[in-house]
Amino acid sequence: MFKIRNEIKIALLAIAALALGFWGFKFLKGQNVLTTSKTFYVKYNNVDQLRPSSPVFIQGFQVGMVKKMYIDPSDDKTIITVINIEGGVDIPKDAIATIIGMSLMGGKAVEIIIPHPCEGDCAESGDYLTAGSKSLIQSLLGDPSDFDIYTDRLKMGLSINIESLARANPNGMASALNALDHSLLNIEVMTNRLNQILALNEQSIRTITGNFASLSGTIKANDKNISDAIANLAALSQQLKDAGLDQTSKKAASAIDSVTLSLRALRGTLATTTGTLSRVDTLAQNLVRGKGLMGKALTDEELYNNLVSSSRHLQLLLQDLRMHPSRYNTVKLKLFGKNKSQYVNPIEDPAYQILVDSLERDYSKKLKR
Repeated sequence: MFKIRNEIKIALLAIAALALGFWGFKFLKGQNVLTTSKTFYVKYNNVDQLRPSSPVFIQGFQVGMVKKMYIDPSDDKTIITVINIEGGVDIPKDAIATIIGMSLMGGKAVEIIIPHPCEGDCAESGDYLTAGSKSLIQSLLGDPSDFDIYTDRLKMGLSINIESLARANPNGMASALNALDHSLLNIEVMTNRLNQILALNEQSIRTITGNFASLSGTIKANDKNISDAIANLAALSQQLKDAGLDQTSKKAASAIDSVTLSLRALRGTLATTTGTLSRVDTLAQNLVRGKGLMGKALTDEELYNNLVSSSRHLQLLLQDLRMHPSRYNTVKLKLFGKNKSQYVNPIEDPAYQILVDSLERDYSKKLKR
């Protein structure tokens, strides 16, 4: 049975990945390499933030994408836009490539406006189409002239007398608007009356304001006297508070409290020291008995022998690294094929002989025991 080698599998996977990446790159640029397409050119004075990969529509149906855009080198002002349209779509030579806005959130597209069916005068790949553009309002609402009839009707509706509507339908919207109109008139009357009251009592309001100002000035002028009186009352209150108290007894009580706190702290320190000494003694006994990791490390002879053996092997490894550095500084990666190199037995290596002698000495010591 035929078996595919790993190298062939890797090559096929790499080719498939490159092909998929190439197709995705072209698709993001507006080109679908799996289908035939036609390329057309359009010259715009202003592309209004149109970008490559923007969609191209005919009657709202997407038929292609914007391939790329660049400035015309002949005048350095005109923007030449290259668009791709699917090969099965035919458009006349006088078709208009109009830039439209897709939504209020932004985004532009190209709409191909076809004035008549294509009959013998179809545009060929590489031809230039007529440029056009629509504002956002025109793109969303269409031709503004179509709304004239609706605005005329709205004006006629607004010109109808509200009073007549209220009489025709007492419970309708016109009645509510009439009531709102009367309410606004009443508010205007109330405002006029309030202005008249304020004008008649203007002198009284001025007198009251002057009295308040005079009272505030009096308080400000006697501010120092009020402050001195408050300070005297505070001093008298402190003297009454300190009257009859024995300062000596206060100091003695404070000293007794300090001594008591010191004794309590000393008792706590002694208790902590006793507990610490007890734990140290327990730890020392466990070490002597060989309990725990550290106790076993101190009393286990086999662990000691293993450490000695590991140290010996580490010494031999360092010696071999010094004598044969090429064994360690070469990294071999197997990508294709098989590794044909074989292991060489280090029997003749001096480091190997030293290891054998060391092991023989250890075995002889065990036999003597």
